[in-house]
Amino acid sequence: MTTPPGHLPYLLLAALVAGAPARAATPAATHPASVAAGRVALPPRPASAVPAASAAAPAPAAPSGPIVDACPAQLPVRQTVAQDIAGWTSQNQDASHPFARVTFFPGPPSQTTLIVPTLEYKGSSGLHDAWTLPRSADGYWVACGYGNTTASIARKLPDNVDYCQADYDGRFLTLVVRRWSCGEKRLLAPTSTRYSSARSAARPAHPVVPAKPAPKPPAKQRGE
Repeated sequence: MTTPPGHLPYLLLAALVAGAPARAATPAATHPASVAAGRVALPPRPASAVPAASAAAPAPAAPSGPIVDACPAQLPVRQTVAQDIAGWTSQNQDASHPFARVTFFPGPPSQTTLIVPTLEYKGSSGLHDAWTLPRSADGYWVACGYGNTTASIARKLPDNVDYCQADYDGRFLTLVVRRWSCGEKRLLAPTSTRYSSARSAARPAHPVVPAKPAPKPPAKQRGE
């Protein structure tokens, strides 16, 4: 059978199509034209692909309770001569020093100056101090001092602390802390009941004014 010359290109095209491997149809949802038109619904990302920034923020730490007598009772200190003196023998010492005092700072003690007590009262049992600490973004520090040495230790107080108080032992010539505490003022009990009652007696809320005696009636004269 003779093929007309004009039909030859169509026959070759049909043969090529018949011999080509079958291709899977492209779903309409993922077709490039659908993506360009914004009609494609992308599959959800797995949980591991969620950025860390979108994770839930950790809950804030619970406020600290009152801090009572937190300074160590003894501080081991090594005293060393910084430079030997010609003709002399250095005597270095290792000793344990007893706790003596507390001081408070508006930051690290090496970078700030100590806070003066807001309230001072001296009674028969010794000296009593109190510090009111307004809320600060930098927080406050406490330093523990020890007897017969300039060495000390310090640490930052919890952020919710707004009040500190201390009782000193009146049996010593220098300031020696008997008891101290820090925390939220509304939760703190007075360190000394004597201090609380003496302070109330020393500073009454309303001064008492003695009443004036009533005037005496005039004495009656004779003949009345």
